[in-house]
Formats: sequence, C-alpha cells, structure tokens
Amino acid sequence: MTILIDTTFPRTLDRLVADLSARKPRAPVEAWVFEDEVARRAAEATLAGEDVRVTIRSAYKPLLCFFLKEVDRARLRAVTIRYPRHPEAHPDRFLAEAYPLAALLEGLAVTFEPGHEPLTYAVTLTDAEGETTDYRVFAPNILRDGVLANSGWMRMAGEAGAAMPTEFEALFLTAVETVRQQQWTDRIGTYDRLTVTVQMPGADREVGWGDEVISFREAMHEDLFFTLREMLVGADVAGTPPDRMARPGQIIPDIRPTDGAARLRITGAMFDSATETEAASVALEAADRPLGMAQIRAALGGLGGAPFAARSGEGREVAGIYRAGPGPAVLITAGQHANETSGVVGGLRAAQILARDPQAHFAYVPVENVDGYELHQRLIVQNPRHMHHAARFTALGDDVSPAASAPDHERLARYEGIARSGAKLHINLHGYPAHEWTRPLSGYLPKGFEAWSMPKGFFLIVVHYPGWGDAARALLERVSAKLAEEPEIVEFNARQMAAMGTHGAEPVQVMNGIPYYVSEAATYATPLTVITEAPDETVYGTAFMLQQKTQMRAALACVEAYRAISAAS
Repeated sequence: MTILIDTTFPRTLDRLVADLSARKPRAPVEAWVFEDEVARRAAEATLAGEDVRVTIRSAYKPLLCFFLKEVDRARLRAVTIRYPRHPEAHPDRFLAEAYPLAALLEGLAVTFEPGHEPLTYAVTLTDAEGETTDYRVFAPNILRDGVLANSGWMRMAGEAGAAMPTEFEALFLTAVETVRQQQWTDRIGTYDRLTVTVQMPGADREVGWGDEVISFREAMHEDLFFTLREMLVGADVAGTPPDRMARPGQIIPDIRPTDGAARLRITGAMFDSATETEAASVALEAADRPLGMAQIRAALGGLGGAPFAARSGEGREVAGIYRAGPGPAVLITAGQHANETSGVVGGLRAAQILARDPQAHFAYVPVENVDGYELHQRLIVQNPRHMHHAARFTALGDDVSPAASAPDHERLARYEGIARSGAKLHINLHGYPAHEWTRPLSGYLPKGFEAWSMPKGFFLIVVHYPGWGDAARALLERVSAKLAEEPEIVEFNARQMAAMGTHGAEPVQVMNGIPYYVSEAATYATPLTVITEAPDETVYGTAFMLQQKTQMRAALACVEAYRAISAAS
C-alpha cells in the first residue's frame, strides 16, 4: 500500500468563531457553511456570548433548510417561490435544489416560478389570515472550472459579501488535485484500488418526507467518486460524462464522521485476498435489508438445477444455475449494480417459486457484480443510509454490461445463462436512489444521471430488438397490470412522481400506475429485456420490504406474461 496524502483541514466553523470573536464586528453577520444545524446553532450561541450577532446557515440546500428551521409551516396558507436562474447552470438547477420542499408543503397553495436573480430565491409567505411576508434566501455558489458549485460565504448586513473557503471544499479539491498529479499509466497506475478515506463534520438530518435526508458525507462520497472516475478516464469535469465501460480501477471513498478537523487520506493498493463481510441471515419474505453473500449462495444452492459460474475481476465466483423445463426460457439476473439490493432478494424469492413450477425454464444469476456487492456490504456498516455509488461498478471500475470489451469477467455468467437456456427474454432486476442524488461541488445535478436525481417510484424499462415491438408492448401491458393489483405500490409511485414533477424532473409515461420507458435497440444480448427500477438504495425496514416484494412480483409477472405471449404467437 502507498500513501498518496494524509492531511487535515481546520474546521471552518471553529475558524469562523475565532475570527468573529477577535474582530467583534458591530454589524450583524451572515455566514454559510457545510455543517449541520446543531453545530451551527452552537456556534451562534458561542458568538452571542461574545456580543457578536451572527446567523450561520447551510451552504447546501439553503431554501429547504430555511423552511425547516426559520418558517412556521403550520401557520401558512400559501407559498410563492421564485427560484434563481444562473446563466452557467441548468435552468432548473435551483428548482431541483429545493427538492422535496413541495412535498413538505403538501396541502398549501404552492407556486414555483423562475426568478430574475442568479443566486437568490424570492419567497412570499401567506399566513392563515391572508397576511404576506417576503423573504430573500441566498444560495451561495461560485464558478469553478466552468461549473457552478455550492460554496461557503460570509457577508455583513447590507453587503454582498464574498465566497468563504471551507474545509468541505478544500478537502474535495485537494483530493482531486492529489490524484491528478499522479502518473497514471494503466487503469489507476500501479494500483488496483484507490481508497479515499475522509473524516469530516456534519451529521445527517432526515427531512421528514420519504427517505429524504440532508447529508454532507453522502454528497462528498458521490462528488469524490464520480469526479475522480471522470478524471481518470480523461473526461472533463465540465464536459460530457465518460463511457461507463471505462476501467479506471476501483475507487473507494470511505466517508466517516468527526467533530473535529477534517482529514483526508488517499492510499493506493493492489487487490488482496477476496474477503467477505459477514451478515446475519433473515427469512427472505421478511428481509428488510440487503442480504449477506453467504445466505445468497446457500439459497442459490437450494434451487437445484445445473450450476455454472464466472470469475470476477477481484477473483470472486459469480454463480448461477440453469433449470430446464417445457416453458419459454428466460434469464433472471440481479446485482448488476451492487448498491441496488432489493432485486437480489426479490430475484431469490421469484427463483424459489419458479423452482417449484414444473413448466419453468430459466437461468438465474443472483448477484452479477460480486466485487461491488462486497464493497457495498463494507460501506453500509458505517453509513447504511448512503447510496454508495462506488459499489455500482466492478472492481475494474466498469459496468457489468454486454457493451464492454474483453476481458469479460462477470459478464460471462450472463452469457452462459443465455447460452444454456436459449433465453430470448432477460429479466434484469435493478434499483436506483431512494432519495435525492446530488453533486454539490461539481454542478449539483449528477452529470450523465440527471434523470435519476429524484425518485419516481417503481418503474419498468423495456428494450427490444427490431421486429419485437409488439411483444414488448404486450409484455409491458401485462406486467404493469399485474403490479397494479397491489395498491400500495401504485400509491407509492403517485406520491413520488408528484414530488419530483414539481421540482423540474422530466415527466414520465405511466401505464396502470407504473412509470415506464420503451425503446428499440440491439444493445442487449436478448431480443427482449425488461429492467426493473426500484427506489431501493438507502432504504430499510418496511420500505425495503415493499421494494423486494415488488421485484419478486415483477419477475414472476414477466415469466407469466412471456408464457402467454409465446403461446399466442
């Protein structure tokens, strides 16, 4: 292992308190930092004891924090928000950053409309008696390398103020520059794995709607992972996203809390033995969290059939089984993106039912990206509610997709399942973030994944070869109708779509209460591919159980619908 950097950054809040205590400005002061509300209020109280009048706000999601802390929502009748428009950002960038405010104001007359200022929300609140009050909520941002990024800020009353450096930004920029300065030759140079260990202040805060949370640590993970990946494969941070098939190696941001100075430590290492994190076994139908690999292997072994396997980039087995039968063959897979875990449970439950069906004819791979799955198991020990998109990719840094070049590694299990079964339908169980996905230091919206930045319920993607359009449409109609028999998922979808639609997300097509996309392409290895998308990243308990049950029902509905379509053709 090689240490590339190990350094600390003074806590901005401590520096701010020390500076203002020494200067004792007469005018009121406003400051914006990347800290949680408890820490900000404590700093304000300390300065008040020094006769310094200061208000310290969040530099991240400032409008949402304004409503959470400074507005008595119970007294409101109507809200009008004119959100900023900045020439260097997406027109709805600040409308998105207000998410999920519309859901928190449900029941009120709420209007969002474009404003005329680049960095300030104009807010009009109307109370129960019809009295109106106007507010201006500043959203501190700076242009950095052509990208509008959240930033610290400080100003005196009546002044515009200026950007104030913070440890949150300094840590991120230092990590990026440290990696940039290395002489990378193959993947990530002489290393297989780049670990970015961060300790930083800022406790996570639940927003009070759905799975939404304000998390500085999670935002740091996402920004570090994708920015470093983009840089290592030669993509400009301000430009188009890199090919997801690129193999920059394994990049692991490991973000942990501290109450003191922030710390950054970056190490490079080669792959070592393929270790495995232990997890307690649970009954599949009651699974309310991701399963451990030992339980997954045991459940797969109990299905019978002919086993087959591939080998991952890090050396782990990618196991599958094939069970012959008289029905039309299908391939079922899960865990292509290993931080999407409800499909693993739902797929196992569906496979157990199909294994008892004498008509069933299927190949099954419960976890395709086994290296990413192990990484996810390790990361959720410290931060169970974070998305951990580092685990989305394989240990080589690419996606498990037939579009990739050799060596195939994990993909060979998928190919073997298709070869043994002759499947023309691939049921590919996926998930996506159950709460907002952001990159505040590199443009806010996740580049290349903007459509995935807000959850929109459980939905389906159907991709078909030319000439298979009628079958694809018939499959979609039958499967969505079957899923709609469960009112809970239809109601869940409606709530999520309403919230995201208010905040600028593109509208989606809906069939039987299930959002969907259909496209024609020869991208995949089978003529028909059904991809499920469950908002499962970060959820536990009953929320996870709803998603894993819906994954099971979707897989079984696909098999049933495909049988009917095949019999009629």
